[in-house]
Amino acid sequence: MSALYDVLVELAPEHDGEILEGYQRYDTLVETIATPDQINAYADYIRQQGEIRIFEELSPTERNQLPPEVKTIADAVVEDIDATMENRRVVALLNQRGEHAVAPDLGNR
Repeated sequence: MSALYDVLVELAPEHDGEILEGYQRYDTLVETIATPDQINAYADYIRQQGEIRIFEELSPTERNQLPPEVKTIADAVVEDIDATMENRRVVALLNQRGEHAVAPDLGNR
């Protein structure tokens, strides 16, 4: 697993098979569209922000404010339907477990 998987595990105290599988699937897909340095930057960004976002839900302004390496990943995830679905799935799983603060895009729905 990469730094992305590790930071996702750090985000929430509860870990079950379904959420760990979601993290692994998302991590595996991101590894196919990003370099290790970009993944490390993305993991650092998640750690600093304390949250994971659905890239599709970001406004153009929010996406343009991402660090360059993270913006590259965001753009690649949005263009890849499988990666987009796994990005959404991770956020949805976190929300199902009451982790709205770390997965804010679905918290008010």
